[in-house]
Amino acid sequence: MFIHTYDLKRDEDGTGGGPWHVAAFTLRKNPENYNQIIEWCYKIFGPPGFNALTYQTRWKDEIFYGEVLFSRKEDLEWFVLRWS
Repeated sequence: MFIHTYDLKRDEDGTGGGPWHVAAFTLRKNPENYNQIIEWCYKIFGPPGFNALTYQTRWKDEIFYGEVLFSRKEDLEWFVLRWS
């Protein structure tokens, strides 16, 4: 699967967070990967969104739209290594 990566500056996505490291991909050719990607992300990164214990958002689940947003560059690299 081809993965395009890019960075979003703070608040560019309209949610008040960031900066974000984005992995963008298409699931049209391999729709069976959709559930595998979701399961893997939840297992490795935990639930998406704000974590009250750490006061930060580690990742955002936009897999349905073909994107995953990460607050840590190393998480993006890990995702790319696993799925490309």
